[in-house]
Order: sequence, then C-alpha cells, then structure tokens
Amino acid sequence: MTAPEILTTPPTVRVSGDDELAEKTVTDLLGDLGRQPAWIEDLGDVTTARATEAMILVVPHVPRRHGFEPFAVSLAR
Repeated sequence: MTAPEILTTPPTVRVSGDDELAEKTVTDLLGDLGRQPAWIEDLGDVTTARATEAMILVVPHVPRRHGFEPFAVSLAR
C-alpha cells in the first residue's frame, strides 16, 4: 500500500463513507503514500464498503500460490 508505483498497474483504492471530511482525510493520506488521484475512487456512502471489504478474501491465496512478492487486487473496467 505504501509503494503503488512498484506494481505494473497501480491498484485503485475504493473509498466509501458518509462523512465528507473523513473521506477527504483518507484521500489526502493516500496521496501522501503516493497514490495518484486517478487511483482513488469514491464509491459513495458507507453501504458500498461491504462489497469492497469482501475483496480481501482472495488475498491470502495469492502469496500461497506465488510467494511473498508485491501484488494488488484490482478490478478492470
């Protein structure tokens, strides 16, 4: 998460929430970590978070199969 530029395709971070100030704070922190604005997508209110949280379920299987090398879970449009 702290070096998105090392990946071939930097992953998009999805942000969900009901508090505009909190979302701006998170977006600013992501920018401080090197995320470009194009890599941050606001999905809307907090009810959208449930779907993106479910994406974490695939994460443990990737290092088991490929070893501990940088990777990201991404959605293609």
